[in-house]
Amino acid sequence: MVVLDDICEKCNHACETIYFQRKFDNWTSGNNDIDKFIQDVQLSVHNNTEKVLEWIPYNRFYDIKYITKGEFGKVYKANWINEYISYWNRNNQNLKRGQNMFVILKSLNNSNNVTSEFLNEV
Repeated sequence: MVVLDDICEKCNHACETIYFQRKFDNWTSGNNDIDKFIQDVQLSVHNNTEKVLEWIPYNRFYDIKYITKGEFGKVYKANWINEYISYWNRNNQNLKRGQNMFVILKSLNNSNNVTSEFLNEV
């Protein structure tokens, strides 16, 4: 679903789906299939930010520490500067987040070869 107006046809107000769509040109993973997958999920959230995916640039993590090597890549622990999305503030038309959260990062072997078929399996 593509939202082309300030009012979402499904929600009947300006929801987070519109917010995400307006930001599509501000980020890229560098892989068109991954970008499309994330954007499709963002276009489907409609008042359910718990299920949204985001592309988080590497520079939004610090204190990155190697943990182990897994079957498909390496595993790291890091601190994420902007925590996950807590909720959509409908009055201010923005996302509310926590601050500084520890996360697990996984690097995929051959991640340049991620295809839409692989993402569909995920």
